[in-house]
Amino acid sequence: MEKIAILVVPEQLEKNFGKEEIEKLKNYGEVKVWNGNENFKEFLKGATIIITSWDSPEITSSIFSFAPDIKFIMHSAGSIKSIVEREVMEKGVRVSSCSNVLGKFVAITALGYILTSVKKIFWWNDFIKNTGKWRENEKLMEYTDEIVGPDIGIISLSNVGKNLLRFLRIFGEQIYVYDPYWSEERIKNLGGKKVNTLLEIAEKCEIIALCAPLTEETKGMIGKDFFQKMKDGSVFINTARGAIIDENALIEELKKERIFACLDVTCNEPLDKTSPLRKLKNVVISPHIAGLVKNGLKELGKFSVEEVVRFIRGEKLENEIIYEKLDITA
Repeated sequence: MEKIAILVVPEQLEKNFGKEEIEKLKNYGEVKVWNGNENFKEFLKGATIIITSWDSPEITSSIFSFAPDIKFIMHSAGSIKSIVEREVMEKGVRVSSCSNVLGKFVAITALGYILTSVKKIFWWNDFIKNTGKWRENEKLMEYTDEIVGPDIGIISLSNVGKNLLRFLRIFGEQIYVYDPYWSEERIKNLGGKKVNTLLEIAEKCEIIALCAPLTEETKGMIGKDFFQKMKDGSVFINTARGAIIDENALIEELKKERIFACLDVTCNEPLDKTSPLRKLKNVVISPHIAGLVKNGLKELGKFSVEEVVRFIRGEKLENEIIYEKLDITA
């Protein structure tokens, strides 16, 4: 019988997992739930399967000294890099996460940003409320369009990017994708058009969605040249990570009042109180909520339990983390 250890802090456990999920697991093994106070190494003794989430203790290679039979780690959140030490995977422990679930909901948020920003609804709202006027803004009207008109760019076919591309295919065919790890044929099969450089996205597209994971390769990859190449009236949407862009370069271009931005993430979070982003009228900011919040967090628990059951039954995992792709994975 499997020994399933749920190493999730109580506050997060309540958010992610309903009682029915815990009960379902009991049909497949002996289940233990961490209280957050017990020494986690003592708690994990003898475990064969571990479920983690945000704020769980890191699982390092020392795990084999007190849980030598560990076979599978299910991370009930996104990135596993701060939770599972690379050496653990090197020794054959399989790992999965809920990055696919989070990716779907981040893509929904990005789609919402696109649908509202293409008509400049955020900025019309600001104009009407602060000027007492109505449509008397010729520049803003010039930039206001329909979703079927503009070319849209997606940077990275991550879980977020793939879902976003699928959603956008409903509205049109002019969707450009930059992802050096995807072939032209694979992108075409999903309904996108491959571009070979980031600057092509900047030059072609009126709406640009950054969906890339933060890795050593992507850190700071979008900078001054990119933002200067963006078309007048175009919108840059970031639901990925702030560190992927040169935030100061974006601010300098935004100050010219020729482009717009929707930012769910910033380089420093919470955003510095002195940041110009707080005052620029052509920027919309949300506090890193593109992923799951409130009731949506239960989707993580549901998927985690389903993935654990698949592992126990010997079925194909839906979102297994591939060790060879770890460096390009969030």
